[in-house]
Amino acid sequence: MKNISIEELNIKAQEYRKKLIDITYKTGGAYLAQALSCIDMMTALFHRYINCQFHQPKWSRRDRFLLSPGHYALPLYVILADLGYFDPNLLYTFKENGSPVELISHRETLPGIEISGGSLGQVLSVGVGMALHAKLRKKEHRIFVMMSDGEQGEGQIWEAAASAAHFKLDNIIALIDKNGFQVDGPTKDVMNMESIAEKYQAFGWEVKEIDGNNMSEIVHNLDEFDLKRIGPSILIGNTIRGKGISFMEGNIDFHYTRLDKKLKSKAEYELFGDWDGEE
Repeated sequence: MKNISIEELNIKAQEYRKKLIDITYKTGGAYLAQALSCIDMMTALFHRYINCQFHQPKWSRRDRFLLSPGHYALPLYVILADLGYFDPNLLYTFKENGSPVELISHRETLPGIEISGGSLGQVLSVGVGMALHAKLRKKEHRIFVMMSDGEQGEGQIWEAAASAAHFKLDNIIALIDKNGFQVDGPTKDVMNMESIAEKYQAFGWEVKEIDGNNMSEIVHNLDEFDLKRIGPSILIGNTIRGKGISFMEGNIDFHYTRLDKKLKSKAEYELFGDWDGEE
């Protein structure tokens, strides 16, 4: 665990929000609403908990961060660039033909990307396999798996959940960005998996359900996981898709976001108080 305060984490998350909006505007679109719902949890993970070395991305003792919803790639790119894994100027080639900064995260196109974000629901299984491998070989690194709530309807996730508990994997921490939406609509309408928390508890996981956009709650509960180490743990963050931007919050039309100058100005004004005079 690194010595960084909640206030510092909040400042850093705000910096990332500004960058996410700028890249979305300048590159013609991104999964911005999802980036804004998960950015607080991802900021806390990388700046307080994940043990890594940007100058040595394949360091054998590094913690592994596995991003399951590959379309959440942009916030991961922004964080990795900020940490020094690659040139931040590359962020503005996002989605361009031939650019390593792809729309969907892809293993090894950029330093720090540990897994390709393919079909949803598969990555928890990979994380469990990595955690078991580390456990059997008495390695001390941990596995962090970031998931979405929409993919919880995939059966493979629950096979992985059962395996993690069976093998008592205290070196895996999962997180869910529970923003209530997926591409086809509200998750409760597409496939109601509630209560997700009770399901993971029934499978033998240590579970905390929190406000995933509240840095104090995120840190308090991840600190507990960090100290307890009693088995597989999962932090379910209830978040707001498009958090902080009124026209985007909970709006199904912004599954994929394109911003014109007016919308960009409105978003920045609501989040940061910035205004460039655009009406």
